[in-house]
Amino acid sequence: MATLKGIDISHHQNRINIAKLDVDFVISKATEGVGYTDDCCDKFYQAAKKAGKKLGVYHYARPDLGNSATAEADYFIKETKGYHKESVLVLDWEEGDLGNVAWAKAWLDRVYEKTGVKPMIYMSESPANSYDWSSVAKADYGIWVAKYGSNNGQAGNKPSAKNWSFIAMWQYTSKGSLSGYNGNLDLNIFYGDKTAWDKYAGGSPSTLTSSSSTEKSIDELAQEVIAGKYGNGDARKKALGDKYDKVQARVNEILGTTSSTSKQYYTVKSGDNLTKIAKQYGTTVNQLVAWNNIKNKNLIYAGQKLRVK
Repeated sequence: MATLKGIDISHHQNRINIAKLDVDFVISKATEGVGYTDDCCDKFYQAAKKAGKKLGVYHYARPDLGNSATAEADYFIKETKGYHKESVLVLDWEEGDLGNVAWAKAWLDRVYEKTGVKPMIYMSESPANSYDWSSVAKADYGIWVAKYGSNNGQAGNKPSAKNWSFIAMWQYTSKGSLSGYNGNLDLNIFYGDKTAWDKYAGGSPSTLTSSSSTEKSIDELAQEVIAGKYGNGDARKKALGDKYDKVQARVNEILGTTSSTSKQYYTVKSGDNLTKIAKQYGTTVNQLVAWNNIKNKNLIYAGQKLRVK
C-alpha cells in the first residue's frame, strides 16, 4: 500500500526550514476557536507549496469556551479561503467534552457546505473508540488518529477507530526528528498516494475506499460488497481496484451464483424490503422492480420469490 510521510506544525516550529525536510506533506495550524489565527500559517503554507509538498491546514476546536460549531467553522473558512481545494482541511478535536460528536459533526458539515471539501477529523485513539462516531464516519469524513505508544520517535502498533473502515492518517509520535530541524516534530503516515491526498483536498474522499481494501482479505471484502458498502457497477470496480475480479467471484460463490449471466432468486423473509434486498445482492430497487414486474415497490410479502440477478 502506498503511503506518504509528513509533519504537522504551528508557530512552535517558527524557525523550521520546510524546503530542507524529507517529507511528502506539511499540515499547518491555521486557526483556533474564534479569533485566533496562527501567525506562521501562511508562511509555512507558502514555503511547503513552493517546495512541492502536499498541503493541509487545521483548526483547533474550542467548544470548551462556549463557541458554537458554526461560528468556529465560519472563522476557519474565512481565514483559509485561499487554501481551499488544494489542501486537506482538518478539525483538531482534543479540547472539552470529547464525546460531543454533534458539535464536531456540525463543524465538519458546515465546512463541507461552504467549501465543497470534506474535512478530516483528528483525535487520539481513545476518544475515537470511546464514543459513537458512526454519523461522522458514514458522512465520509476521514479520520486522522494520534497514537504514540512509547513515543520514542518510531511507529509502534497501528491505531484503530471502530466506526471507520480505514484510517486515513496516523500521527505516531510527538518526539520525531528529521534531518534539517533541531527539535521534536509530530510525524505522520498518510495511507495513500499523492493522488489520494489530492482527492481529500479536492473534496472527493468517497472514492478512496480502495485504500482500505488493500488491507482486507477477499472474504472480508466480499462480505462488505454483499452488505452494500462498495456500491454497484463502476463505483464498485473503482473502489476495489485490482481486487475486483477476485472479490466479485467470491461474492458470486457466496450467493450461489456461478456466472454473471445466470439468474438467481431469493425468497422474501419477514422484515425484508427491496432496498435491503438490493444492497444484499449488489443491484438496485429499480432493477428488482423491472425483473419481477412489481407494481408497488413498497409492497412485498414473506414467501414471495424474487429474481435478484
